Amino acid sequence: MNVLLRCLLALPFAAVASAAAAADARLDQLWPEHQARLHDAQRRVEKINASPEIPAGDADPKAVVEELLAEPHRPLTAAELTGDWKVRSLQGARYGIFPYPWFKARIEERDGRVFFQKLTGSQRRSGWLLPPGDGKGDWYFIGGATVNEDPQVPYSKATGGSARDSDTVGLAWGIAEGRVLMLLDVSDESYEVYQLKR
Repeated sequence: MNVLLRCLLALPFAAVASAAAAADARLDQLWPEHQARLHDAQRRVEKINASPEIPAGDADPKAVVEELLAEPHRPLTAAELTGDWKVRSLQGARYGIFPYPWFKARIEERDGRVFFQKLTGSQRRSGWLLPPGDGKGDWYFIGGATVNEDPQVPYSKATGGSARDSDTVGLAWGIAEGRVLMLLDVSDESYEVYQLKR
């Protein structure tokens, strides 16, 4: 086999390896135990929502979560994300789905990166949104959770420490113009959805 043919055959494999390396670069910013929160997240939400322990009275918020997650994932640019938003939380577990009212949030560029912060409400999150390597997939969120007016806390791996209870990670994607979903801290027992709108 001549050298030119070998090079041409190697190109698709190099492209796949390059894409995997880009994805791995984002995952390298997460603790291994938090990487699992991103894997197969929607299927695990569906499994939680199928729990027979969820009260019949939670049918409406459960339907909202299911409708939101059924929307196609649309790619987002940093420009589409930045600005002021309204955000509401829908928290799910095997024993119920709990919707919260709308609060204020902001996404802004800081030093060439994209930073999310929920500004009002007693439960708050802030942290970085990491873009997909190919510009087409979901963004990753890595940050910290706080309450009320407590100072924001960063994701612990960024500070060189160990994992903390305040660490929070998730996925973000567009579902329509001016509408974004964030699926956060998914486990086999619970999850949280942030619904964002302009």
